This record gives sequence, C-alpha cells and structure tokens, in this order.
Amino acid sequence: MFYLIGDIHGYYNKLSALFGKIQKHITDNDSIIFLGDYIDRGPHSFEVIDFLLDLQKKYNTIYLTGNHESMFLNYLQGKDISLYMYNGGQATIYSYIEIMGSLRLPENHKAFYNNLKLYYETENFIAVHAGLRHSIPVELQSSYDMIWIREEFYLKQYHWPKLVVFGHTTTVNITGLPIHEIYDDVHRNIIGIDTGAAYGGPLTCLRLPDKKVFQSY
Repeated sequence: MFYLIGDIHGYYNKLSALFGKIQKHITDNDSIIFLGDYIDRGPHSFEVIDFLLDLQKKYNTIYLTGNHESMFLNYLQGKDISLYMYNGGQATIYSYIEIMGSLRLPENHKAFYNNLKLYYETENFIAVHAGLRHSIPVELQSSYDMIWIREEFYLKQYHWPKLVVFGHTTTVNITGLPIHEIYDDVHRNIIGIDTGAAYGGPLTCLRLPDKKVFQSY
C-alpha cells in the first residue's frame, strides 16, 4: 500500500493527529509519500520537519518538494524575499527563531530540504506536488511546472495514462465542494488531496490502490 499525504503547511497538530489514525494500518511493505509544502502559513514548521525526519527512521518514506520549500531555499539565499513573505514565510522564520534562537537550520534540516524529490512514479500512479503538463513524459517535465502549475494541469481536457495524485491547489478552489472533500476526477485520471489544512480544513491522506481517505479530523 501507498499512503500519500497532502500539504501540511506548518500544522504539526494536524500531522500528528492524521498519523495517529494511519500508523496502525502501515506495514513494513508500505510506503508513505508526502507531496510537499511542509512549511509556511502554520505556526510549527520546525516541528513538522523534525517529525518527518523521525518518520524516515521507522518507515519507508518519500518526500517530494513543494513550491514553499523552493521559496524558502531561495529566501535563505536572499532571493524573492517579498514573494516568500507574501506566501506565509514569516511563520516559518518565527518557528526556526523560536527553537534555534535565530534563523539557523540544523544540519539534518538542511539535508532534508536539499534532498527532496520532484515526483515519485510507480507502475500505476505518479505523485507530484502541483501537477504536470500534458503530453510531456514525466522525466522531461519542468521543475517549475511540477511545483507551481495549476489550471493548465487540472482543467486540461486530457486523460492521464497513469493516475496523477497532487496537492498544491486546495480542492475547494477546484470544485467548490466542502473544504474536506478530495478532488477525484476519473475523466482526467487525477486526484487532488490538498484539503486546505492551512485554511481550516483537515490534513488528508489517500491510500492507494484502494483510495481509502484518512483525515486529521
């Protein structure tokens, strides 16, 4: 089984609650795939990264990068500062200062951010943060699209040969349905699982291949 988890955005309480629900189901043969956007907006980005680092010692874990991790790394290099602040970066800065005394990353946090993957592919599905551009093989997709694309992906009249599971765009903004609903589009063969943890919604986990949904509340 594969357990795919959507955008956390610094909400350690929701991550902890969700994991409390799924851990009893996870076996040694299963994998947990995180779709990126671990930080920003919520108050406990540092604790989220620590939690994820601890998980990889006990489980088969895959960590994808989101646009927020990309913005954070750029910010640390003095790039795109206003863009990062506009997108909730101040919460991450405060989180690190509170724990470390300054905006200083522990070495294991640096390694975590620098080793995130753009996508994860199996025989049956592709996991990616934001989405993909149609008719382009996944290995040739641009890194920008994989962490930033929106309407050009999920509104495109195109049926993906493999199921694509993504986060990045909150499902309520795609469907107008209640914020806790995932977006399962069988016609395009895509599933969105960012159910707005940063905006009052739950953190969501989708299990494949049975499509069982677990949520933090």
